[in-house]
Amino acid sequence: MKKIYFLVSMVFMCIALQAQTPLKHASKIYRSPEGKLYVQKSLPLYLYVSTEPNQKGAMHQLHSDSTNAFADPMYLDTEGYNTFRSPSAVDTVTKEIHFPIMDVVFELYADSRPPATKLKYDASKKYFDGQNLFVGKGLLLELECSDEMSGLEQVLVSIDSAAYQPYQKPIEFNQEKVYSISYYSVDNVGNTEPVQGKIFHVDLTPPVSELIFDGEKSENHISGRTKLVLKATDGISGLDAIYYSIDGKEYRKYYQNLYAANYVEGEHTISYYSVDKTGNEETKKEYAFYVDKTPPILVDEIMGNSFVVNGREYSSGRTKLKLTAVDNKSGVKEIKYSINNEEYQVYDKPFYLTNVSGSLSVVSFAVDQVGNRSMAGEKSTKSRAAFVDLSGPQLKYDFIGKVFKTRDTAFVNLNTKISLSATDAESGFKALSYSINSGSEIPYTKPFSITEQGPYVLNIYGYDNVDNSNREELNIVVDNDGPDIFTRFSILPLGKKEVSGQSVDVYSSQAVLFLSATDSKVAIDRIYYTIKGETEKIYTGIIEGFKRGKDYEIAIKALDKLGNINIDTVLFATDNTGPEIFTRFS
Repeated sequence: MKKIYFLVSMVFMCIALQAQTPLKHASKIYRSPEGKLYVQKSLPLYLYVSTEPNQKGAMHQLHSDSTNAFADPMYLDTEGYNTFRSPSAVDTVTKEIHFPIMDVVFELYADSRPPATKLKYDASKKYFDGQNLFVGKGLLLELECSDEMSGLEQVLVSIDSAAYQPYQKPIEFNQEKVYSISYYSVDNVGNTEPVQGKIFHVDLTPPVSELIFDGEKSENHISGRTKLVLKATDGISGLDAIYYSIDGKEYRKYYQNLYAANYVEGEHTISYYSVDKTGNEETKKEYAFYVDKTPPILVDEIMGNSFVVNGREYSSGRTKLKLTAVDNKSGVKEIKYSINNEEYQVYDKPFYLTNVSGSLSVVSFAVDQVGNRSMAGEKSTKSRAAFVDLSGPQLKYDFIGKVFKTRDTAFVNLNTKISLSATDAESGFKALSYSINSGSEIPYTKPFSITEQGPYVLNIYGYDNVDNSNREELNIVVDNDGPDIFTRFSILPLGKKEVSGQSVDVYSSQAVLFLSATDSKVAIDRIYYTIKGETEKIYTGIIEGFKRGKDYEIAIKALDKLGNINIDTVLFATDNTGPEIFTRFS
């Protein structure tokens, strides 16, 4: 679509080159309401006298004996104020010379400069992509004109190469299309401004956004592992931003996937909309969903009269194992079981255990409609006491190295190691594993690091000897970037000079250097600086006391709370000259 608009722009540019020719405007003389007389400066002038007012008597043209070559016609040499003078004014009543003696002055104003016209419109609703100018709805274009001398006669405007018309009021553009506008102004003595123009696209259509669920979903139920993805498209000026609100909270700008793991289990509502580059806003959309993090409850029951507890055997030819699962929300999808580590089978009804000899191990699990899985384990033996263990291991994690914790998130760097451990007081701990961002489980053998920068959801899994499991989730953000360093002097540079082949700013030695740093994820810890040839110092306020006429190289080091470091260098020089002296005659 952007390519199409570019082609349309090229076509309109060609049309603009063939736009309507400006009207013809003759040069002329103009008398203002205040009585001032203006003349287009390039016009020839002829002077006449009469003995009667208001051109009632005969008109006699004046000629010059001494400057005849420049008198018929004569031309004004000065822009603006010009005069015709007669020395020694005579009183109109007494016909005597007026005292004090003064000239009789006739004023005439020469004007050769055209008016200047400016195009004004709402800058908040425009966007330029490097090739095309886009504007939004409710666009009013206003032409403002100014003339320094004779004043404005009219402004003329042409829309889409139509004939020029006098401009009367702001122009409204309310159709979605590509427009071209040409305009110029004329003053009261016929000075004509060069034609100006603009080509722009009016964009009235908002973007269209879409909510996508990446993960397990059944009707409006989603699992805690599901991601909410917002996408939007705009066919004209382009997408500017997507905004969303969860459960009626303040709208926030959408940058990345939303993780259901970050929301409590239960009912939620997401509202969202998108905005394009010219401010067209999509009608808000809303979707209600339920985050289901709870796996089904799985209960196993021995059916028969041979079940033994505390050293008593619980197995007989009539013994069956019954598995029952219930789910609080999305519903049970299936139950599977395995006997003595054999292949898992789908459970549909109670089954006999008569073909099992020796130690009995039954492992089963239930899965709901959004993939939440529960584990249950039970062991029995004919030769020794059996114990039922229904709880998974207790999980624990720790950090080795730098860590910064805030609410439910831990910020670490690539050198921070994550240590996992688990204990089980019943059947005993068997295995420990973890997964990153819902990936495959990885067996845990030793402390590990996550080196690549970004947000992660770490799931820790612990299993006991009867395959009971426990899981814990941890939000981790890996931050390997040091703070951004900013430098600013208290005054503007005096100039430039070359130092070691590099052009640097030159400041007064009275200048003060300010240092600052920002970090996008964690707090700033410290800032150090080193003036070349001196020892490193911690930055506490300002850097001052520079010597005149010296080249400076200052190394700056900023650290955040995770120990991430960023280093920058500022090069400059100080001025060695005194103040400049200026002289001026009256």
